[in-house]
Amino acid sequence: MSAPVVYLQHSRTRVVPLALLIALLSASLGGSTRAQATEAGRPKTCLVLSGGGARGAAHVGVLKVLEDLRVPIDCVVGTSMGSIVGASYVSGTTTAEMEDALRTANWDIVLGDEPARAQRSWRSKELERERAISAEIGVGAGGALLPGGAVIGQQLEGFLQLLLGPPVTRATFDELPIPFRAIATDITTGKMVVLDKGSLNAAVRASMSVPGAFAPQEIEGRLLVDGGLVRNLGIDIARSMGARRIIAVNLGTTLMPREQVESLVGVTSQMINILTDQNVNTSLAELRPDDVLVTPELGDYSAANFKDAWTTVEIGERAARQVADRLARFAAPEAEWQAWRAAHLPPRNVVAPESVAVRLDTSGLKHVDPASVEAVFAAVRDTAPATELVERAVEALYATDDFQQVTLRTESRAGQDSVIIEPKEKSWGPNYLRFGTSLSTDLEGESGFNLYSDLRVTWLNRKGLEWRSSVAVGDVMGVRSELLQPVDLQRQWLGSVYVDARRRVDTLYLDDEAVATYRNSVLRTGVGVRSRFFTDSEVLFAVQRSWYDLRRQSGIDYGTNTQTGTAALLRYTVDRLDDWDFPRAGLFASASYEQSFEAFGDDVPYRKGSVELQQAFGRDRHSLALSARHGNAFGSTLPLVEAFTLGGFQNLSGFGERQFQANRVSFGRAVYAYQIGAGGAVVKGFYAGGSLEVGEVSERLNVASPTVNGFEISRKREWVTAGSAFLSTDTALGPLYLAIGIGEGGERTYYLFLGRP
Repeated sequence: MSAPVVYLQHSRTRVVPLALLIALLSASLGGSTRAQATEAGRPKTCLVLSGGGARGAAHVGVLKVLEDLRVPIDCVVGTSMGSIVGASYVSGTTTAEMEDALRTANWDIVLGDEPARAQRSWRSKELERERAISAEIGVGAGGALLPGGAVIGQQLEGFLQLLLGPPVTRATFDELPIPFRAIATDITTGKMVVLDKGSLNAAVRASMSVPGAFAPQEIEGRLLVDGGLVRNLGIDIARSMGARRIIAVNLGTTLMPREQVESLVGVTSQMINILTDQNVNTSLAELRPDDVLVTPELGDYSAANFKDAWTTVEIGERAARQVADRLARFAAPEAEWQAWRAAHLPPRNVVAPESVAVRLDTSGLKHVDPASVEAVFAAVRDTAPATELVERAVEALYATDDFQQVTLRTESRAGQDSVIIEPKEKSWGPNYLRFGTSLSTDLEGESGFNLYSDLRVTWLNRKGLEWRSSVAVGDVMGVRSELLQPVDLQRQWLGSVYVDARRRVDTLYLDDEAVATYRNSVLRTGVGVRSRFFTDSEVLFAVQRSWYDLRRQSGIDYGTNTQTGTAALLRYTVDRLDDWDFPRAGLFASASYEQSFEAFGDDVPYRKGSVELQQAFGRDRHSLALSARHGNAFGSTLPLVEAFTLGGFQNLSGFGERQFQANRVSFGRAVYAYQIGAGGAVVKGFYAGGSLEVGEVSERLNVASPTVNGFEISRKREWVTAGSAFLSTDTALGPLYLAIGIGEGGERTYYLFLGRP
């Protein structure tokens, strides 16, 4: 059975070009006739590499020493990270290439399922801007459905393909230049599984699937996970392959202290460490006097620290040199060594791109319309150069948000080499739920919160009808429900009908003193047309009917009214930022115009236009984001809920949220951030920085001036300056800020909040 493997992101967040894929394909399909027997008189030597997560990079250093000493290897057995390094070696990847891949990999991408933000779907960027950023949960008749692991492995398998070559089905791994075995665990039975045939990529992926962290790999109907649970050091497997001498590399398993095992994640990790440690001790007892054990001194180096994994290569090299006198007994004379290298590690050959066909396999789809998938693929095929067809097609299909993986397999029939692209539907679909949150306090007793949820029900008809509903609860209450019907097979053009309701509490000021609060509500229905261009832009045209309601909640009575309005809206948005919270490159831009019509008997005719620009720059640990926006009512008076607002952190810091509400505002901001340190999966980084802000406000709507008979809106124009300083942590739930904001006139506010300013 052909086990497909993802073809996606290169370790530098670029997709492997088709030319490289073809080169690897040629080597994989055409290199199985090399000699496998050991030279006469030389005992068969097998290399056994243990698992150990990021610690496994030390294996590369051991391989470097073995090559320096001219030690030929006749078979390799690997578990988990040891299987990655071992399989890379038997595939012909040099130690220099392995070390470079470890050093330059963007591990935030490799160890996640999302590609670089530029290749993500427009919808995922939209959710990120709305703070609905939790993991996606499936919703079905049986309740909540979850992915098989925290990471499905979409990007990881692209990284594996860079090291191993394309997924090729082999009758036996003895066909490889150096025979290879990967060790995995059957999660159903708990038994060891020795993988000796099929797809090398799939075998490695199964061997390193840590339970809970990575989804299991299915091979021939079995769900397989990390082999370290049952055999982290496969000495007995090497013996079964006929090895008379073994070079075993044991990375060791460090049990965590008590204070690190008091969480669910800590307990799970410790359980795996205990199981691994026990079976390693059993394996070490099987070593014989002629065998050599290499034990890199990794100390408490974390198995999860992949960002610095390349630094352990030198540790592995040092450990191997400490036993160099024993390894030297396995060395071959120079001539014999060169002959072995030529036979077992030959250079890869390149074949012409036109000799490889690229095809799409939609046979496994259940919910997604195959015609839509084929239309997306055809559009790419008609426009992409031959050398970029695979990468562009995979990116386009993955960006539809329908698939948990877009995989590849290779075939060779009647002399024709083929790359088959196979999209796999999300096993937890086709209905999805996400959550988000923002929490804040000014450290003086005032606090706020918002909870968000987003439900997406897909493929309600064969044309791709989708129902999306979102709810916000907290300081700003809101409900939006929308039906989206694709017009074309590529789903680039969509018609929509929606209902939207929002409510918030705003403050009225008299001579800069808060004198009243008002409940500000709007109910809106509309129809629209959207067009999405690739993954970075969208244009929207809509016609909508709105009902506005403004009612006093506390303080002086400034009037209560209910109004209606019918308006047309045109908006164009571009989002090319590399990160929404701490951008280092890219552009965000948005321009919109909205106008209501007196012809429909509106109580509140108005015009409203806005433009926003943000450009990010970054180098090393430094980043700078420059922003500007302008909003204008063009002489009309906006309903208060439609007003342009300023106030809040990095939006005129030091002043209250939405303290300035007006018919016209201009705003500029520069935010500098310095990355103090990197984090991991839950905490991605630590930052310190500050901002400078300036705003111009005209025709404020929430500031009154006393008159003889009551109050009137202030028409004065004012410039306001502000700034902030902050410490921040980029967490999986959004950025966590501790900050101080200073506004013109001595305004000062302290902030502790989770969310984006």
